[in-house]
Amino acid sequence: MEEENFTQQELFEQKKYISDLVEESTSKNKSSLNIIFGSSIITSIIVLSFLYVYGIFEEEEIVLPEPITITETIKEKELVVPRVDSTEVVSIAEIATKTIVQVQVGQRDENNDFFTIGGGSGVVIKKNGLIITNHHVITGADEIRVVFEDGRMYEAELIGSDQLTDVGLIKIQKTDLSPVEIGNSNKIFVGDLAVAIGHPLTLGAEPTVTTGIVSALDRRLDVGNDAMNSAVTLFGLIQTDAPITRGSSGGALLNKNGELIGITTAIATADVGAEGLGFAIPINLALNIVDDLLDDGKVFHAFLGILGAQYFEVAEDGARIFSGVYIEELYGATNDMYAIGKAGALPGDIIKKIDNKPVKTLDQLITILRRMRAEDEVKIEILRDGNTITLEFKLDLRPSDI
Repeated sequence: MEEENFTQQELFEQKKYISDLVEESTSKNKSSLNIIFGSSIITSIIVLSFLYVYGIFEEEEIVLPEPITITETIKEKELVVPRVDSTEVVSIAEIATKTIVQVQVGQRDENNDFFTIGGGSGVVIKKNGLIITNHHVITGADEIRVVFEDGRMYEAELIGSDQLTDVGLIKIQKTDLSPVEIGNSNKIFVGDLAVAIGHPLTLGAEPTVTTGIVSALDRRLDVGNDAMNSAVTLFGLIQTDAPITRGSSGGALLNKNGELIGITTAIATADVGAEGLGFAIPINLALNIVDDLLDDGKVFHAFLGILGAQYFEVAEDGARIFSGVYIEELYGATNDMYAIGKAGALPGDIIKKIDNKPVKTLDQLITILRRMRAEDEVKIEILRDGNTITLEFKLDLRPSDI
C-alpha cells in the first residue's frame, strides 16, 4: 500500500515544464517525419525499379509518317472561246452605224414623186458629203438619195463610178458629217475580226450589223452578166464569212478598231443558194479609184498588152509550183503593139517580177495592175530561154473593148 501510494504520488508529484513538453513533442514529430520520409523513399525505389524492369524508361522510337504526295489530276476540257467580244462589236456599231447610209435609186413619175427601183448601201468618207458605194448600185440611176440611220434623207448627185473595180462615188449637200475612220487593207490578215454593216433587203433606216472574220485575201470573182453588158471579173477582193446579202452592197467592212478596210460588193452563190461567203473591195484600192473619179471623173486603167496564162515549175518531188505568168500572145499588130510588146517582150516569155515584186500567179499580176494607171513607169523581169531580161517602159491605157 505504501509502495503503490509512493508510485502514484511520485507520478503526480513529477513536474513538467512547457519547454520540456515542446521539446518532447518535437522529438516525436521528427521521429515520425523520418519514418514517413524513409518509407516514401523506399516506396519510390520499389516503384521505379518495377517500372524499369518493365521497360517504361526505354527510349521510344519516334516513327515519322511517310510523306504524302498529292497528285492533282486535271481533266482536259474543250475551251470554248467566244468568237468575238460583244462589247467590242457594240462599240464599233455605236459609232460606225452613223456613217453607213442607205442608198436608194429611183425615178420620178409624172407627179414628180420618187419611187425606188433599186438600191444598196454607202459609206460616208468625207465630212463634206462624199459617200462611197458600188458601181452596180448606182449605175444608170436617174435619181439617187441617201437615208441616214436617224431617218434623215438627202438627194445625192453622182460623181462617177468604175465598172472594172465596182466602185462608185456620190455626194450630198452636207458639210458637217462624221466620216468613217479609214483603215489600211494592206495590213489585214486571215482570221482578223470583220464587222459588216449595211442595209440588207432595205429593212429600215437603221443598218444591220453582222460579224465574222477575214476568211481569205486576194480573191477573184466574176460578177454581173453578159446579157446586161455588166459582166466583169473583180480581183484582189477580201473574203469574209460575215453575212452579206442583197442591199448590203456598198456597205462597210470594218476591222476590230472600227476602221474601214473594205467596201462590201458581192456574195458567192451556188445552185443550192448562198454559200456564206462575202467579198469586199480593199479600201486602199477603192480610195485610189475615188481620187481618180474626183480628179478626172473616170479611171485611166493600166494595160500591159498580153494574153497570159499560169506558168508552173516542177519541184524535185514532182509537185507543180506557181512560178510566173506565161505570155501566150501580145495584143496589137506587129508594128502597133501595146506596152510590153513595144518594150521587147515576145510570146513564150515568162513574167517573174514587176517592180521587184515576185509574180507567182496571173491573178496576182492583174491585181497589181489594177492599182496602177496608164503612163505609170514599170520595171518587169522576164525569163527567156533560161536568161533573165529586165524591161522598163510605160503602161498603156486599157482599151474599152477588152
